[in-house]
Amino acid sequence: MSERVAVLDLGSNAVRFVLARVTPGVEFRVLREKRVQTRLASGRRGLLSRNAVEQTLAAVHDFMVEACADGGAPRVLAVATAAVRDASNAERLLRAVRREAGVDVRVLSGPEEARLGAVAVLRSLPIDRGAIVDLGGGSLQITSVRAARIGRVASVPLGAVRTTQQFLKHDPPKPREVQALRRETWSRLLDVLPRAAAGDALIGLGGSLRALGRIYLRSKDRGDSSLRGLRLRYQDVAALRARLEPLAERQRRNIRGLKAERADVILAGAVVIEELMAVGGYEVLTVSPHGVRHGLLIQETFRKAWSA
Repeated sequence: MSERVAVLDLGSNAVRFVLARVTPGVEFRVLREKRVQTRLASGRRGLLSRNAVEQTLAAVHDFMVEACADGGAPRVLAVATAAVRDASNAERLLRAVRREAGVDVRVLSGPEEARLGAVAVLRSLPIDRGAIVDLGGGSLQITSVRAARIGRVASVPLGAVRTTQQFLKHDPPKPREVQALRRETWSRLLDVLPRAAAGDALIGLGGSLRALGRIYLRSKDRGDSSLRGLRLRYQDVAALRARLEPLAERQRRNIRGLKAERADVILAGAVVIEELMAVGGYEVLTVSPHGVRHGLLIQETFRKAWSA
């Protein structure tokens, strides 16, 4: 018997919603998807801003109205990631969502977030050995893969919104600011990122990576605009970073393939990914269009058939 399931992913940069029809043990079919940028990670260090909380509540309300209008109230799976788990005032948001939308939000730990992203990748891409990295607004999740199974996981505070606020103070950033971000990235990753061995793959998730992929595709005038399976070489990522670095935010808004709402944080994302590939010795990164929300749906669909 199939059922309608709504997934609410309260991310550090944006809130993402998926309404799907799930047939247990068989498949899930996406009926509706929506993304609303709320920047939960943009408050003062360790706090959710009132504006971000209000925008998140409004987005959740609107989606739940839409989901119920499509055929009655669905079962709801709601999760929150780095911005909420790191916020000392997280209950401001969690209580409000519970009170106003009747939804209980589960705050994922860093390892839980990493595993859900990895589940989504392992279900959709053939990877036997390597690493899966998920760059969000507040954190970077790293999962090692051995024999097509999830190994060690880690979460580090290198999200694109967080690092932009912490390091890139000027517009455009000063070279010393970019260098400081490079040093921080290198230091954070040195002991947690698996070093690449022959045949190891690197799979990347997250909005910043998808944005870099779209810029790359538009710069090459590729007829196929799909990100599925897109491979970015280290030289490609370095070239994208070099193109972005001297530009002010208003200039980045004019780059083909880049959404204006991501123009302020895309450079930090590019720097983190470039350094990550250098630290790990990865020559190629494959972009995945999936994320935590897909991992949740996979777990719901294949509870007995799927083992991560």
